[in-house]
Amino acid sequence: MELNSAFSMIIKGIESTMNSNGFSVIVPADTEKGALPVSEKNGATILTYGGKNGTAKIEYFEGKISLLCSLAQAESAVDSDFRKVSTSLFNLDTVDDRDVRYIINDFSDGIKDTYGKKEKAKKLPQPVSKSAAKSGSVYYDLVTLGSRFVQIYPELKEEYKQNIEKYGEFLADDFFVNHGNAKFRETVRKNDPVQMRKLFNMLNEVYNDGTNQTQSVIVVTILGSIYDDENLLANCVDYMDEMTLFVIETNKILKKSSSTRAKLEHPPLWKPKKQKKTSGFLNQLNGGTNRG
Repeated sequence: MELNSAFSMIIKGIESTMNSNGFSVIVPADTEKGALPVSEKNGATILTYGGKNGTAKIEYFEGKISLLCSLAQAESAVDSDFRKVSTSLFNLDTVDDRDVRYIINDFSDGIKDTYGKKEKAKKLPQPVSKSAAKSGSVYYDLVTLGSRFVQIYPELKEEYKQNIEKYGEFLADDFFVNHGNAKFRETVRKNDPVQMRKLFNMLNEVYNDGTNQTQSVIVVTILGSIYDDENLLANCVDYMDEMTLFVIETNKILKKSSSTRAKLEHPPLWKPKKQKKTSGFLNQLNGGTNRG
């Protein structure tokens, strides 16, 4: 393949990426009409792009082709300003259309990574601190439950973050039904005393000083997920405190009622909240206090 043909394909292939990132080809002053807008320097063939975000160069030299990027403007940029973003072997005797397409994709990614707008990482909502909960000024919420749960199971941190990013809030039912409950059942099935104490110390603490909604998720969504296995429930009994009777009763209800199980296993589709609701399923079961 001739170098001019390769450069023509690259110019066309990266055009959309360059335009969307504010770049356009800088045509050398001595370029003849219809000729490629490239320059020659020290044996290298160079295609230069300029824009408000800096300067980018595609350089072919001795069987290699490179993308170099700088944040300096074209009129003031010097060689030391440029960083080599990508380099590939480019033997004109053997290169074909597939090789050129690879270069186009590689250079396009390099431009996006270097000049594309970086989205600011969204901050996760803050959990309620232990001191605040113990003071009685605030109750543990669902975010605290989720955050404390993934501290025990760090392999679920990404699913926790994605849940919040997807819904704009922590949708606990979705997280536990699709991810958390499997880890919970695995721990209960193994029944390792150290891991069980670690898990249930957290669940008991958050339940005791949690909102009604948080209590409901712990008793119904998480501990209610073992309604189908009496052995698993038996493993939990010695580790539960105030919620023991509620958990046992809830599991009985879930075991008998297929319609109630369906609500647990297939939560209703999420809708943005119009107002804060304070009552939960646990309240309906046992007439709990209104903690929000």
